Amino acid sequence: MVVPIRVAIIGLSANAITDWASRAHLPYFLSPTGKAKFQIIALCNSNVESARRSIKAFGLPSDTRAYGSPEDLAKDPDVQLVVCSTRVDKHYNTTMPSIKAGKDVLVEWPLAEDGTKARELRDEAKKAGGRTIVGLQGWYVPTTLKLKEIIASGRIGKVLSSEVRAARWLNDNSVPDGLKYFAQRAVGGNFVTIGFGHVWDWVQNVLGDVQNIESRLQIQRPKLKVLDSYTGRTIETIKSDVPDLISLTGSLPESEHVVKGATFAMRFRRARAFQGEPALVWTIFGERGEIRLTAAVDNMLQVSQLADVTIEIDDHETRRVQRVDFKWEAFKELSYLSRSYGPIYEAYANGDTTGKYGDFDHAVRRHDQLDALFASFDASEAAKADVNVATPAAADRAAKEEL
Repeated sequence: MVVPIRVAIIGLSANAITDWASRAHLPYFLSPTGKAKFQIIALCNSNVESARRSIKAFGLPSDTRAYGSPEDLAKDPDVQLVVCSTRVDKHYNTTMPSIKAGKDVLVEWPLAEDGTKARELRDEAKKAGGRTIVGLQGWYVPTTLKLKEIIASGRIGKVLSSEVRAARWLNDNSVPDGLKYFAQRAVGGNFVTIGFGHVWDWVQNVLGDVQNIESRLQIQRPKLKVLDSYTGRTIETIKSDVPDLISLTGSLPESEHVVKGATFAMRFRRARAFQGEPALVWTIFGERGEIRLTAAVDNMLQVSQLADVTIEIDDHETRRVQRVDFKWEAFKELSYLSRSYGPIYEAYANGDTTGKYGDFDHAVRRHDQLDALFASFDASEAAKADVNVATPAAADRAAKEEL
């Protein structure tokens, strides 16, 4: 008989703004498959009473332990795996005690506010010896698996280049009142790290890590409307310091299926897609054909029902376009938000590590890429500021625009 892995969840709250823990993680743990391999034995919230309320609200066993501090949770010798699903800027402080205690830890993406703190979490985990997982669940979405299968089959020949165009995230230039921090870059959870970051990760999971990156980021719409979560009405307008347009180019690593020097290009913007145009178009150009993935409404495929997604192959030899079928075959008993986490937990339970899910090493690489994009943006903004200082007329215009 397999002894279930003992789990503690940080951030499973009945009053959470995003309720991500309850919608994405909890369904797997409460499913027959999850219960066969895992057992939730503890919750950790902002205080003990909050944890107790959550234990009752989600119907967990009455002997589930309630903790009000990460330090107390870390001292529990029975907890093997800690799952952290909180706001990004709380990841570091809530998980570090358990990491230092040598526990295995899963932290949602982004791992931390920036690459520096992400690296500290990774380094401490290596010292203590615990296994690590980061919540980049796009690896197991059927579209990702299907694209990798097509490329590996050689059907389009070697990949020559690839292009991604995406829009439509935070529609209408607005944000719910509970997610105002999406406009605050310092918090670490925003359009770039979350909206772009997830797509950026699963694209590279298919094609390999993009190299020699050159980028240009811009804040096109600095003002965001804050909407009341209940009425949908605008309650205030705030200024964002997070870029809402990302344009980059680079090269793909040479491999069995990718030619040397293959070009990669991507444009991602926080805006509505052009009327009638899809939210995401990803084209992979090969020697003998092309693959095109199109998502009509939602570019966050890792949490999508995929009903609006199509994959087509243009065969250059036959001059015919064929639509490729793909289906959510695994974990059909789960909601779509939870379905892509199932394979990650299964891989962890089976003892798999390298290549089966993103660990903290992988997260640090992604953070380093994003930090480089932000650094390029900051340098560009500083250069523009210097020009404004040097030209009084430009400074005057900027002041008037600010007013």
